[in-house]
Amino acid sequence: MATTEVSHGESTRRYWIIGAILAVITIVEVIIAWPNLFYSPENVDFGTRLVVVPILLLLSLAKGSMVVMFFMHLKGDARVFKFLFIVPLTIAVSMILIFLTLFSEHVGIAG
Repeated sequence: MATTEVSHGESTRRYWIIGAILAVITIVEVIIAWPNLFYSPENVDFGTRLVVVPILLLLSLAKGSMVVMFFMHLKGDARVFKFLFIVPLTIAVSMILIFLTLFSEHVGIAG
């Protein structure tokens, strides 16, 4: 098995770049979800949720994928390990989307 030598500076630089990308995505998520910035929390209708929730889910999926690929080193692993991560992730995301759809009209704990 051949290994590639990477200098310490290049490796550190890559992680700083990935960290900066993750920070930018987090800032975008916070700006989108910030109350009273783009929408009023009291007047959140289904159309607003239909736009905001999928955007936040996609951004979260991108962040999670980057963390798994680079910080958990799944990018260079065997295909079986990628498969063992992607299948449960797909099931979890689909269940979250199903529950969000089923309970989209539910308001609060007792509502």
